[in-house]
Amino acid sequence: MDYLIDQSQADGYATRTLTIFVSPQGKLSFDGGWPKGAKNPEIQVLFGNNHESDYHHTAKWIDKILKMLHRKYNVTRFNAVAHSWGNNAIMYYLEHYSRKKNQPQIDSLVNIAAPMQVLSRDIYRRNDWRYSPQLHKDFKSYIAPDSNIRRLHIRELNIIGQLSFRDHFDKAVPVSSARSLKRVFRGPHQTYRARIFTGPRAEHSALTRRNPKVLHDIENFLWSDDR
Repeated sequence: MDYLIDQSQADGYATRTLTIFVSPQGKLSFDGGWPKGAKNPEIQVLFGNNHESDYHHTAKWIDKILKMLHRKYNVTRFNAVAHSWGNNAIMYYLEHYSRKKNQPQIDSLVNIAAPMQVLSRDIYRRNDWRYSPQLHKDFKSYIAPDSNIRRLHIRELNIIGQLSFRDHFDKAVPVSSARSLKRVFRGPHQTYRARIFTGPRAEHSALTRRNPKVLHDIENFLWSDDR
């Protein structure tokens, strides 16, 4: 995410402020500062165990981070940008934690390369959760008519990659898996947009590291009126 954060600052849209480190045990530590009057402050969250399979744990840590930001910086609303398995954590957070009392509320969400459906063992051998029935069970809860996510006031941008028009996947996540988010954001106070990118720069990791078109789409979606 460094490319997206640093370049959006260089383009005049936002200001890099805090970096929050989350230990494998869920302990938080903060680096950097939040200057008064910072324009669209960006916060990067780094996980000590960035291969954590159980996104239920990660969602709990997201809840902990937002509570800390509310107490320390009076954060009441936020945007989120998630990539890969982080999408599952933020979605689970929105369904199970977001409607708590005094909880900061989300405005806009950018999902990048979201593995929302059960994936192939040939791709994700090291992570049983990628092909666990739990993934399907959680997704069913998101698309239920009475889900918490459906009640949120939220704008969503879904960034999807594919290596070619024949492949229909980004080397890790099939287009169909990421595109299934369209079934989630159908609430009365929600908007959904999807963008599909094709080619080497649409590879799973390249989407956030070296794709200026993805960067510009995110900038325009989050801050088009703020430059």
